[in-house]
Amino acid sequence: MVDFFISPFADYMFLRRALMACMALALGCGPVGVLLVLRRMSLMGDALSHAILPGAAIGFLVGGLSLPAMGL
Repeated sequence: MVDFFISPFADYMFLRRALMACMALALGCGPVGVLLVLRRMSLMGDALSHAILPGAAIGFLVGGLSLPAMGL
């Protein structure tokens, strides 16, 4: 059973990179979330994520799946 979950990460390099990216994101976002809650600004993170969404949608419409266009 354990081999079923471990073997894809051992076989495919892109899964290892994705796992490392997720772990880095989790380590980076945890302290930011704690800071926002302690400063009583927890809704600020929610507002920022919703404010970024229209820009990502416009970048997708203009440039397709081009990462520089979505980063505008």
